[in-house]
Amino acid sequence: MSDQITGRATIYVDGKRIPTENKAKLMPGGFNRKDERHGGKTYYAEEEVSPGVECTVLHTADVDIVALSAITGATVIFEADTGQKYVLRGAFATAPADLDGDRSQLKLAADSCDRM
Repeated sequence: MSDQITGRATIYVDGKRIPTENKAKLMPGGFNRKDERHGGKTYYAEEEVSPGVECTVLHTADVDIVALSAITGATVIFEADTGQKYVLRGAFATAPADLDGDRSQLKLAADSCDRM
């Protein structure tokens, strides 16, 4: 058993490594549940949540923020330095990437997220 915790994540979009800050956020998707209480019993209603990835892209000579903004139907790999890998299919940019100095925020949503 390993004592290492995730400190770095590497993001690939359609096989191409994206230069990002070490940290990235993986949302595997699932359900938000809202509780309701009726007649002494608690019930819940579910709302689907899309899988996705959020990361900060480092702006280098090889990064095209227009292309990042245009991502649709992509296969995204989220690889943690602990060895875990996740694949997101049908990924798309949820908003245009903006260039703020030497960094750009990228948020992707996807159809599915599976551990590899």
